[in-house]
Amino acid sequence: MANEGSLSISGVDVQQGIAMTGGTVKLYLEVLSLFRKDAEDRLPLLQTVPEADALPAYITQVHALKSASASLGAAEISKEAARLEAAGKAGDAAFIQENLCGFTERLSELIKNIDTALEMNKAAGGQAGANDSADALPLLRELVTALKSENDSDIDRILDILNEKSLDAKTREILDTISEQVLMSEFDKAIETIGVINDI
Repeated sequence: MANEGSLSISGVDVQQGIAMTGGTVKLYLEVLSLFRKDAEDRLPLLQTVPEADALPAYITQVHALKSASASLGAAEISKEAARLEAAGKAGDAAFIQENLCGFTERLSELIKNIDTALEMNKAAGGQAGANDSADALPLLRELVTALKSENDSDIDRILDILNEKSLDAKTREILDTISEQVLMSEFDKAIETIGVINDI
């Protein structure tokens, strides 16, 4: 597992990001992974300057990137997204036309840099350790209860415990999906996904 000192991402204040995402490198790496996937999904929607009728969707995309990149410690990307969001709200097509291309290039670069950091962490043994997948099942049942009652603090607590465990690749992949669904408040989908783990 990477430690705070060994984790370095160009354009990102890693220490600030760790502090803003729960205070541990492990949690920060999970947030980085979620951000990378989310930003990759949003990139195609930002490749062209939006027409007037597409402005609301565009504003939503840059707003999400502004907030998420700020929590990672990627202050410059966050500031650029904030300026593009303000331009969208003001209907300033000229500003968007002038700045959107550069923003998407820098966002692509950030995604690549995060990807490299995650791969290096994996190579350094971030996924090593004994397999605790069997121990995860009681916690998953507890998680279903918390999801049904939409108890945010219990959901976060159980996910933190699960993420500390060394799980097999399949269970880890499904847990990442659950974390992403919880992040998007898709609790019903998360419950369905847990059903898949119980069938493993």
